[in-house]
Amino acid sequence: MEKPLSISVVIPAFNEEKYIESCLKSVKGQSYKPCEIIVCDGNSNDRTRQIAKKHATKVIIEKKRSAAAERQKAADMAKGEIIAFIDSDTVAEKDWLRKMAEEFKPGVVAVYGRVLMRDGSKVDNVLAALFTPYIRFTDLIGKPAVAGMNMAVRKDAFKRIKGFNLKLKTAEDIDLFNRIKRHGKIRYADAVTYTSARRLKHWGYKKFFFFHAANLIRYTLTGRSQQEYEDVR
Repeated sequence: MEKPLSISVVIPAFNEEKYIESCLKSVKGQSYKPCEIIVCDGNSNDRTRQIAKKHATKVIIEKKRSAAAERQKAADMAKGEIIAFIDSDTVAEKDWLRKMAEEFKPGVVAVYGRVLMRDGSKVDNVLAALFTPYIRFTDLIGKPAVAGMNMAVRKDAFKRIKGFNLKLKTAEDIDLFNRIKRHGKIRYADAVTYTSARRLKHWGYKKFFFFHAANLIRYTLTGRSQQEYEDVR
């Protein structure tokens, strides 16, 4: 019988007192238990760290305010064979880690799943569901539309590529997968997380979809991404 993979879960956070407890409870309640949960806080000025300490294995601080820097600092401390990433305004289905782990066959270095809305309107939820076929299509053509709140990597491959590109403010998740795929296969898992719809509500559909589409095109063509990304809390 194969030994189960050890999985460290990394959660970046900044002023997330509203959401982080539900995120952590969803990770702790997984059917496939993580070996540790590491929260890296971007120097919050609310109760984020106090809440995180009740549930996480480790809570650390990264004063450089970016999701990439927070994920990187926590990942550098991870002891699991696999590092799974979820955001602090996001919750995971109970079998999230189990489904991710099942895809890590020999030669697979990274896995990603789909993201739905946890607090969106009916229209928001329909649009998110319609995005799933697109995600599957990007998997088939070898250009995965990965989201940082639902992805996992082998730690040894992550270290070989030196982790995230900390110069990127956005698209750091897509960039990570573009570089890690040189060291093995990437797989899509039907593993679901549910993220906050707050940016969609704050920006509106037009700005939200235009920004992300333009950002993806810019990164694909130039290897650079938008450096301005408004904090929405």
